[in-house]
Amino acid sequence: MTKWGQVGRVHALANRVGASARRRAGESYVGRALGSGEVIYLIAPTGYPNYGDELIAGTWLRHLARVRPQARVILDCHSPGSASALMGDAHPNLLVVDTLWQLTNYAADSDTEPDAPWSWVGRAVLDSGLAPRLTAGIDLLHSATTIHLLGGGYVNTVWPHHVSLLVAAATISGRTGAKVVATGQGLVPTVDEPAWTAMVTALGAFDIVDVRDIASAEALDGVVGARHSGDDAWLALHRPQQAIYRDEGPADTPGHGSGVVLCLQSDLTEKFTGPGGSGVDALAAFVNDTLDAWEVPGSAVTVIEGIPGHDYEVPFRLGSRLDGARILNFRDVWRDGLPAGQGNTWISTRFHPHLIAAAAGDSGVAIVPMPVYYSTKHRSLVEAGSAWTVADSGYTIPDRPTAGGFGTAHRQRAIDAKVATALDIYPVAPLFAYRA
Repeated sequence: MTKWGQVGRVHALANRVGASARRRAGESYVGRALGSGEVIYLIAPTGYPNYGDELIAGTWLRHLARVRPQARVILDCHSPGSASALMGDAHPNLLVVDTLWQLTNYAADSDTEPDAPWSWVGRAVLDSGLAPRLTAGIDLLHSATTIHLLGGGYVNTVWPHHVSLLVAAATISGRTGAKVVATGQGLVPTVDEPAWTAMVTALGAFDIVDVRDIASAEALDGVVGARHSGDDAWLALHRPQQAIYRDEGPADTPGHGSGVVLCLQSDLTEKFTGPGGSGVDALAAFVNDTLDAWEVPGSAVTVIEGIPGHDYEVPFRLGSRLDGARILNFRDVWRDGLPAGQGNTWISTRFHPHLIAAAAGDSGVAIVPMPVYYSTKHRSLVEAGSAWTVADSGYTIPDRPTAGGFGTAHRQRAIDAKVATALDIYPVAPLFAYRA
């Protein structure tokens, strides 16, 4: 035998020994405690990108990297390519797919069952012959030991077809016995019939149903047993591993302590009204007049993007009013964090910048660009302790707020509630309590 053949035999033997050691480690108490053998299937609207949705998904993945590092984690989302680029290093055993989102969107856009698309999706996850291109993805779904719908406000009348995601999760759990949970859900405005009955029937099969606001809890009261531990983004503030807040001092921040940070969307603004009309024009006019009333120069303004493109339209319309402003695009925010905790005042239509900035103690005005959906979201934070002003329209210019955001006690209470929910879903062995 040549020396190269001997080398090959040595390598093969080393590989077998390594595989055997890994198998024994996985079968040990330690391996099981760290998730060996588990397949955790996460469902989320990730990858658009949208700051809040990405923050929630990244937070859960990093939490699982601490408490279930040996588990296989599958993230099912609508934009797997973008999500992979954003989340690729968040968990060591992450696979990103779009199986359930493909099924959900196909059923919603086709004539298969126009009045109840979730019925077709529920059948398709059990009969791969209905969606033969997705058989590999459906097999992965059947392998799940835990199915977890991550938080957000994506199952309501704005996107009623997303009820299919809940139905699919409950259906698979009924077949395989997988644990199925939902956290931080915003269900208001609630879907109409027959989607409502389909949704609550599916939720009735869940092991844990957790909502982010009182309105969602009240909607399910007497129908589905639900807990209310707040938005999933609160988990991001527990042992944060990604950049939540920008690391910058007073000299780095325009208008430090007297500046204004703007996060203003153009989507879902059609019903926002003011003296000059409605929609994006009314929103831009309201912000312009507010900056004037507060006597804030453009050079003391920072503009941030929650969704690329959507959150630059209003600042663009403000034109020269923002001369000298600092612009932080989505990539800047995702990579380095939000410019919060510097004592500036926020004006935001977006919910998650409100949560994260208020948690840093910043004052702000939360604008409601869309009634019910956004008013429920922003007021849920006020109910949890945020001192921000909520503006439902553009008719009254608010005084500049100075009360700050969340107090220390309110902030910690919100974080603790979400951590408790996380531990109920993914218990941590005493040996690894330091990872929780």
